[in-house]
Amino acid sequence: MKKTTTRLTALALSLALLLTSCGGGASATSMHLRKTEGTVGVSDGEGKDVTPQENLGLYSGYGVETQAESYAWIDLDKVKLTKLDAGSEVEIAKESKKLEINVVSGSLFFNVTEPLDDDETMNIVTSTMTIGVRGTCGWVGNNTAALLEGTVSVTAGDQEVTINAGEMVVLTKEGELKVREFTYDFVPGFVVREILDDDDLKQAVLDASGIRFPTSYEELLSMLNEEPGEEVVYSEIIDFEADGSPELLVIRNSPSGEYVRFQFTIYRDGPEGVRWITGTVPIIGSGTLYVTCSLVERDGRLFVECITASEGISGGDRYSFAVYIGSVAEEDGGPEDWDRVDLFRNGQRGGLAGDVARHNEDGFIISGNEWDEELSSVMMNPYTFVRELYRIDYDF
Repeated sequence: MKKTTTRLTALALSLALLLTSCGGGASATSMHLRKTEGTVGVSDGEGKDVTPQENLGLYSGYGVETQAESYAWIDLDKVKLTKLDAGSEVEIAKESKKLEINVVSGSLFFNVTEPLDDDETMNIVTSTMTIGVRGTCGWVGNNTAALLEGTVSVTAGDQEVTINAGEMVVLTKEGELKVREFTYDFVPGFVVREILDDDDLKQAVLDASGIRFPTSYEELLSMLNEEPGEEVVYSEIIDFEADGSPELLVIRNSPSGEYVRFQFTIYRDGPEGVRWITGTVPIIGSGTLYVTCSLVERDGRLFVECITASEGISGGDRYSFAVYIGSVAEEDGGPEDWDRVDLFRNGQRGGLAGDVARHNEDGFIISGNEWDEELSSVMMNPYTFVRELYRIDYDF
């Protein structure tokens, strides 16, 4: 494992986060690599590789690194747990009752069930912030800290904010601290897995933040119907990847000024609970005639086609814009494998004719940053219509 020797904290803005909770006390005297999943590297204080194993003792100067789809759990006195996300690296510094976990890259989940004594410290450090953990639960990544339990005081220079369970603080590129609320679908998957595997933690998070983590499509739909200002107008379980593990399509209406806007979203039920995969909000504005959402098929797979039909500013020519969203994954691909499959843009007057850019795992295939004319000529109607799902007519 390659050791990182430079420290970015001296060059970056430092945030001091004081996390509070209640009950007990413990000594941060014993650290162990509790377990690993996938490919995990460990190095000692001299940078030499150490073979990972269950309950491996960790000492000052040790480093732990995870590769893709790999995770590592570190415990302290069995009452304090941290978990490295995939593609993350940490270094450990320990002196007496002072512990520092330096997140060199990636993200880290923490769950401290018993707070430290007054003479103990446990800091999680990134390139932009320092988190003084005393007894709470949340996660930290570059420029972001979020809480599932507890209260946090955050300072950055002469700025100071307080966040509570269900809130996160983000350091913007302008150096400003922004506090935002978050919902279950903003919680990283590697954190959700820990919550779903621990009923007590799941209940504690619900009590502290009000955040529920759906474990079925029925539960998700119930949650969506409870959101103020939102209306679920259509839902259907569809096997977009034709792999026997169907996804959930949801279409929702929400008011937007003087008109109603709808959005459609596709979710998947997997090891990390029911998670958002992809979706879009059709673009509408002055001159929009209607927006229609349909199910279409190509090469044995189903996709959602969303068409916005409008008329010109003068009220003459009609034009259309369509996007097709579905899966380009072979089986149960991650969110990076779900996106706009083809993008169709009208460049002619009237009707549904125009330009097409095909999408693959690397993004849109567009020659020289222009629309692919050769592709467009053979891809005008690449899909077979199955049935209309939802439509809104506008009268601006």
